[in-house]
Amino acid sequence: MPSRRQSPRQTGFSLLELMVTISIIAVLLGITLPVLPRVRDTARRTACAANYHGIAQGFQLYRDQNQQKFPDARYMPPPWLSGDEDPPLRVAMDGYVDSIEAWHCPGDSEVFDRTYVDESGAEQICGMSYDYETGISGVTHDQSFFAKFLRQTPADTPISNDFDNGGYETQDGEIIQIEYFHEKRNILFADGHIE
Repeated sequence: MPSRRQSPRQTGFSLLELMVTISIIAVLLGITLPVLPRVRDTARRTACAANYHGIAQGFQLYRDQNQQKFPDARYMPPPWLSGDEDPPLRVAMDGYVDSIEAWHCPGDSEVFDRTYVDESGAEQICGMSYDYETGISGVTHDQSFFAKFLRQTPADTPISNDFDNGGYETQDGEIIQIEYFHEKRNILFADGHIE
């Protein structure tokens, strides 16, 4: 019997199969790519809130040892212009917050690492991504401007937030425009909760 000649077996994709596969991948990428920045921002904001929880615990420890008074500290750390001579919050709370990284918001690419030259001529970094509400500096909540004049409870009184979105002046007179660290700002309140 004569053997039938079999056609060679085709390997690989046909042009149509390849085009369908590429189209499906393009549609999936089109769906997922717009979501990625929001996911990244949420992750940064969550890490920032975790830092703030550590700072909130540090505030509570500080207050427990200082007749419920909040730390005497300046609004913004050097090199940023601040109208008072108090130490930066990070320095005022030294020993109450263990790590300098707790003061670093993951969304901050400009403020925390900004360098300046101190009085001794040594180069230092700012080392803090958050500002401090000086209306509560050195007093208990009941003695603060917020309680006396605005009638706010500790749950309504902001004491710190992300140091972002604005033009800020350095001690050398340079104006630096700081963008938002993330889409929604984290705020630490006097009762220790973060919003």
